[in-house]
Amino acid sequence: MKTRNNFKNNVKSLLAIVFVSIFMITTSNVVAQNSNFSGTWTFNESKSKAEDMGFRRAASKITVTQDDLALTAERVSKGRDGEDRIRKEKVTLDGKECENVIFQDRKRKSVATWSADGKELTIKSSMTFDMGGESREFKSLEVWKLSDDKKVLSIESTFDGRDGEVKATMVYDSAK
Repeated sequence: MKTRNNFKNNVKSLLAIVFVSIFMITTSNVVAQNSNFSGTWTFNESKSKAEDMGFRRAASKITVTQDDLALTAERVSKGRDGEDRIRKEKVTLDGKECENVIFQDRKRKSVATWSADGKELTIKSSMTFDMGGESREFKSLEVWKLSDDKKVLSIESTFDGRDGEVKATMVYDSAK
């Protein structure tokens, strides 16, 4: 009788371990499904949309590296003189504020958050400028998305313009 009870207890313990293991594996797979934007992306003007700004602010190429902790984007665009301008920015993926020097000594503060399904990354940023003795805050929002085949990166941007809010969707093709 004692052996039979021990057997039942062992089976119950084994089933509990199996259940907990399956739950943990399933949960870790859900967490691991955040989009990975790593790669080199080239601007596709024909698929992009911009309000009243043309594409003068669009990077011609974006090179992204990403791990579980951060996304680093190096954006190449043309300056007014026709020379390439490179802007590198690293955003932490833990939901905490991070800071990058964008140009000269201007700092941009950003917070990145994932959508519930892990397919979209939203980056809210702000910069403060001193102009004519007056301080002005410039806010922007970017939503990064990959196509289902992971060959197209879309960045939906909303930012403060001279005459109010400006929206744009910049589309980039994988350079692979």
